[in-house]
Amino acid sequence: MENASKALIIAGAILISILLISVGILVMNSTSNVQGEMVSQMDAAQKQSFNAQFNNYNGTNKTASDVRALYNTVISSNATHDESTTVTFTINGQEPTSETIADLSTRTRYRIVVNLNSETGLVDIINVTPVSSGTGTGGSSTPPPTV
Repeated sequence: MENASKALIIAGAILISILLISVGILVMNSTSNVQGEMVSQMDAAQKQSFNAQFNNYNGTNKTASDVRALYNTVISSNATHDESTTVTFTINGQEPTSETIADLSTRTRYRIVVNLNSETGLVDIINVTPVSSGTGTGGSSTPPPTV
């Protein structure tokens, strides 16, 4: 009889151990979903940060200095990130050289179009096109008044 009671106590202890292990596994599985959401949010924040450095230049009526600064930002980004985040920079559909960038006219205004890749959500192509040549007075093509 004494052996039977010890056997029941051991069996109860084993069942309680199995129950505790099961609860631990359930808790671990539920927290892994939360961790996965945190990682995806962090990825979204990183994407937003990556894109922000280029989106600041997006628009029309940009100066040659803006284009040069954007070109340097693209070169720097491509040097520090891996190939999956490479940004292609073009002027009129052609990749510029550093000489092309240096020769940009200060009298010309430019349109900068920043394209987001629909699959990755990251900037992948930036195209710059000249918009107008002015007199350096905000792009106005009217001559200054004569005195």
